[in-house]
Formats: sequence, structure tokens, C-alpha cells
Amino acid sequence: MKRAEALRPLSREHLGALLAAKRLREADDLEEATRAFLDFWKSDGQRHFRIEEEVLLPNWARQAEVDRPGVARMLKEHLAIRREALRLAAGEASLEEARELGRLLDDHVRFEERRLFPIVEAALDAAGLADLAAAIEEAEAPTPPPAP
Repeated sequence: MKRAEALRPLSREHLGALLAAKRLREADDLEEATRAFLDFWKSDGQRHFRIEEEVLLPNWARQAEVDRPGVARMLKEHLAIRREALRLAAGEASLEEARELGRLLDDHVRFEERRLFPIVEAALDAAGLADLAAAIEEAEAPTPPPAP
């Protein structure tokens, strides 16, 4: 399925999340799995969730009726993934729990790609998708360092 231009940056980031999920699901070493996941989480995952929550959802809601059950599932899973990332970072998760996080992350990404994103694309007209694309692009732009 061809993704609307507005959502392509988020879809590209989903590829990295799927790789991180696969590494967790197939992990044999908890320390190595934790390090690899937290590298992904700190460099991409946290920011990606913020963009979905702070840019995608409000722009969708501003322009069209949202799929409330879909949004509820997205946010519930974001919370669960964030919780498990904190548990991994604190050394509180077992290898099996890390693998379960991998399954959750994989299911979450596939839900967004197969169900939620197509609903967003169908709900927004061309102008709405252009507005969303601009907002995501702005959110994805590197933040300049503060002036001295």
C-alpha cells in the first residue's frame, strides 16, 4: 500500500521500530538486548511517540473525526511501551519481558501501519494532509542549539 506523503516520515521510522522489536523478540542476552533497544529508544522511539501524540493526533482531530478506539489503543500501547522501556533501563525486566516488549512493539507498529494510518489518510483531504506533512516536517527538524 502506498503511504500518503504526510505519513511517510513516520512510516520510515516504523522500519527502525520493527528492527528493534525483532532484536528484542529474538534476544538471548538481556544486557545486549537492553542496550540495543535503549539506543533505538533514545535516538528515535521517544521522539517518534511524541510526534504521533503531539502532532499527528491533534492535527487529525482538528481536521476530521478521529477513530476513538484506534486512538485509545495507540495511546494505551504507547504507555505500555514507555513503561517497559523504563523497566528495561532500570534493570527491572527479565529476558522474557524484553521479548514480550518486542512482540508488543511489533504489534503496535503493524496496527498503526495497517489500521490507523489508512484511517488518517482517508479522513483528511489534500489540504489537510499537506498541513499534517508540514507539521510533521517541522517536528522532525533538528532543534537549533540555544543562543549564547
